[in-house]
Amino acid sequence: MVKPRAQLHNLSVCEHGGKPGTAKNSRVIDFSTNLNPYGPPGFLSEALKAAIHGLNRYPDNECRELRAKISNKFGCREEEVQVGAGVSELIPLVAHAFAKKRVLMLKHTYGEYELAARVIGAKVKQIEMPGLRIQPELIVAEMKPEDVVFVCNPNNPTGQYLGKEEQAPLIEAAERLDALLVIDEAYVEFVPDAYPLHSCVSSSRNLLILRSITKSFTIPGVRIGYAIGSEAIIQAMQKIKAPWSVSVFAEKIGTAVIGAAGDAFLKETTAKIATGKQQIENEFAVQSDANFYILDVGDASKMKAALLEHGLVVRDCTSFGLPTHVRFSVRSEAENNLLINTILELISTRNR
Repeated sequence: MVKPRAQLHNLSVCEHGGKPGTAKNSRVIDFSTNLNPYGPPGFLSEALKAAIHGLNRYPDNECRELRAKISNKFGCREEEVQVGAGVSELIPLVAHAFAKKRVLMLKHTYGEYELAARVIGAKVKQIEMPGLRIQPELIVAEMKPEDVVFVCNPNNPTGQYLGKEEQAPLIEAAERLDALLVIDEAYVEFVPDAYPLHSCVSSSRNLLILRSITKSFTIPGVRIGYAIGSEAIIQAMQKIKAPWSVSVFAEKIGTAVIGAAGDAFLKETTAKIATGKQQIENEFAVQSDANFYILDVGDASKMKAALLEHGLVVRDCTSFGLPTHVRFSVRSEAENNLLINTILELISTRNR
């Protein structure tokens, strides 16, 4: 048998949420995926109907219709936009195109960054997070020329968001040292008054922004996301992107949500999510800038199993290097209350 490349020997499949497993209840409530609980938007049915007429044709490999909508929304040029089958396709594209020797990332963050780096044989440097907080100065201190630096903002799983003043030194350091700064904004639309980082792209050679459409609009079954960066960065990624990776359905749905209807949906639903966040923060004394939280429960694996017995699915954060924490998203008021009360009861029972 032909052996796989040496870089694959110590790799494992990256862990993700959305795996309910086996529960006594036939219906489970999934808090393990960080999705908008109030979607998908009803207006997407028309986009799906329109996409059916394109089934007999190859997708537009350049996603011109969607790129035009994105560039119009953010005030950038179409040449500065790359559409992909979710951020999870874009991350490996970045690594393959730009990671030469070393990739920097936070110690507790999204696992696909490390996987993408190790597959191509790049060294991985994890930045410490004292008190589970991102300290931008620690990232800057570690940056070197030609590094690729992934920063999840807000960070998954901790939920911390770096604002304008905290992002500025990262952008400055990347320009000064000639390193590539990749800001993953998959959850930024859940952050109130987030800094419009896309406004920095035209003046930054070494800044790339990744964005997801699936989280905000509850469409994980349709893989769609995009990157905004300099034309040179986008061209390099386009050279190695798999052809037709974005389906006709994905582009039509993406085009439908980028615009006034999508903005109205987000405004309405994020207001409801903010109410749910207050509910959770009052009970658990936790804080997050995103639509999800982590909670120290002592043993994440046992808590996840116990909650599953009650038909509730949370994310065990062991794969993030946090074996005592679980992560859960914000859902409806009734569902949040059920999770809160069940966790409190399980902790109370354990401590008796």
